[in-house]
Amino acid sequence: MIDALIQAAEARGIAVWWHRGGPKGAWLPEANAVTIRHGMDDAETISTIAHELGHAHHGDPAGHLPAFERRADEFAARLIISPVEYAAAEIQYGPHPAGIARELGVTKHLVEIFQTLNLEGIPS
Repeated sequence: MIDALIQAAEARGIAVWWHRGGPKGAWLPEANAVTIRHGMDDAETISTIAHELGHAHHGDPAGHLPAFERRADEFAARLIISPVEYAAAEIQYGPHPAGIARELGVTKHLVEIFQTLNLEGIPS
């Protein structure tokens, strides 16, 4: 999924760069790029790329305003969590975010965000 997210970003003209140390990720609007911390596990990397692509999608300025962070999280959750796969994981683990996250290969945080979304009208 990491490669698919990078390809989706690049298809939209967004560069994906890697950095060591510092924040998990950042949206750099002036460079039309996201930068992702090297060395995270796959779930963190996938979730971080999707989150930063949320900032890019919405044209957010650099920085960490709570409303923009929430919107980027919601974008990321919708982008990488399939309602069908979520439902199957919830049958197996109940509504417990940690188990569902492990099953889906995403962070617990994005599962918690997904659980708050109104998904009516979204095809399963």
